[in-house]
Amino acid sequence: MSPITSPSTILVTGGTGYVGAWVITTLLARSHAVKAAVRSAEKGASLKSHLLKHINEEGGKKDSDDIALDIVVIADIVKDGAFDEAILGVDAVVHVASPAPNPSSTDPQETIQPAVGGTLGVLNSALRASQRGSSSKLKRIVITSSVATVWTPGPGARTFSEADWNTNLVSELEKLGSKTHPHIVCAASKVLAEKATLEFYNAHKSEVQWDISIINPPLIFGPAIQTPKSASDLPTTLKVWWDSVVEFSSKPSLLSIPNGWVDVRDIAEAHVRAMETEAAGGERIIVAEGTFFLNEWLAHANKAGAEFYPERTFPNGTAETTKDDLAPEIYYNTAKEKRILGIKYRTKEETTRDTLRWAAERNL
Repeated sequence: MSPITSPSTILVTGGTGYVGAWVITTLLARSHAVKAAVRSAEKGASLKSHLLKHINEEGGKKDSDDIALDIVVIADIVKDGAFDEAILGVDAVVHVASPAPNPSSTDPQETIQPAVGGTLGVLNSALRASQRGSSSKLKRIVITSSVATVWTPGPGARTFSEADWNTNLVSELEKLGSKTHPHIVCAASKVLAEKATLEFYNAHKSEVQWDISIINPPLIFGPAIQTPKSASDLPTTLKVWWDSVVEFSSKPSLLSIPNGWVDVRDIAEAHVRAMETEAAGGERIIVAEGTFFLNEWLAHANKAGAEFYPERTFPNGTAETTKDDLAPEIYYNTAKEKRILGIKYRTKEETTRDTLRWAAERNL
């Protein structure tokens, strides 16, 4: 499949989200035109306002007419044909939209249906566009998945690659039903959505002129495009980082176990490179900077916090937050990403410093 070159027109779903907003920012910086699919006109206006603010903070000096951003309202992404109009005339789709864990929900389908149905909705609309013939320019669909689809819990240090599949999450969901923890439900929805993607593409690839590329990120940290009202309104994984590193909650969190991570700006870059790079077609690609230990984040926060929050005391690492030879450790083989995408990752220190600077500037 021929690669996407600039300028092209790109449909981005989930543009108001943490990752989606950075994907749009990266695409605009590459001189692409973007169609951003959002749930409401109000969310679209807010997204455009935050994007403009960010661009101007970076020295862009632009107004709303200067950025090639078209807001497309799709209130229900599961509705049949929801993306039929939006997908017309685009060269690529970056499908980021997927539900976050919902602690207040006891119905797993509230998470699974938009995850699986939204993805299949994009693919079905792309198939219908292809069936129209020459009117479709679509070459690639990039889909955000997760390393939740490749790793399985267990003792000791283990390394996972794109050849692995998590077979436990869906079984646990089927067993526990409404009692399943929201994080397990969300992770299981990623497995189901990615498998549905591959099944759909393999069934229809002879009928279409486009291919797919799947990005599998671990935990995502770093500054957001949007300005939250308070720290409690931070995006899900960024709030976990904030609570563990800045507030240092004593409760176990996703940062309690050594795990993979990536900066949100690097994962956005990975999505765009997967769209632009011919060799990314047909691949699932783990995109991770490496594995963290909680005390590393605490050390970097102490150093950067002295500059950006001079009146605040940041927690120090303890014996419980340092490397424990008996604790499970999760590593990812990123050889495929290095070969195909070649991301130059931000370090933990850079991400910590940039996040605390960003938060201090917004009085968080």
